[in-house]
Amino acid sequence: MANFCWIGRQRVYNGKFPVTSFAEPDNNQEPRSIWTWFAQDECRPLMFFAGIWREWEGDRGTKTNPAAGKHLVFSFLTTDASPDVAPIHPDATPVLLLDQAARDDWMNAPWEIARGLQRPPPKGALKVVATDTKEDVL
Repeated sequence: MANFCWIGRQRVYNGKFPVTSFAEPDNNQEPRSIWTWFAQDECRPLMFFAGIWREWEGDRGTKTNPAAGKHLVFSFLTTDASPDVAPIHPDATPVLLLDQAARDDWMNAPWEIARGLQRPPPKGALKVVATDTKEDVL
C-alpha cells in the first residue's frame, strides 16, 4: 500500500528518486555560478531524494501544444542546508534517504514518522566530488 498524506483536499503520495550525486550552484562566484557536485563518497553509491507525487488535472505542455487531462506530477523535497552543503549553497539541501531504514520509513511508515526524515543529513554524510562542471562524470 502506498504511503500518503493529505495536503488540503489533495491526496499526496510519497516517492523516492534514485541519484548518485547532485549539484548546487555557488552563486557567490561572479560573473557566473560555479556548480559543485555532492555524493556520499567518490564511488557515488546510490542514494535517494525523498519526494512526493500526485495526480493533477489540467493543461500541461506548451501553449501551442497543450496536453489536457490527468497527469502525474512529481516533486522532490528540500530542507535546510546541511553542514556539508551550506558553505557552497546556504539555501537548501534535498531531503536524502541515505540508508535502507530511512527509505523504508519514507515509503511505509505513518506520516507522523515519515515527516521526521525531512531534515538535513548530518555533517560528513556528503562529500564534494566535482566542481566547476555541469555534469558529474566518474
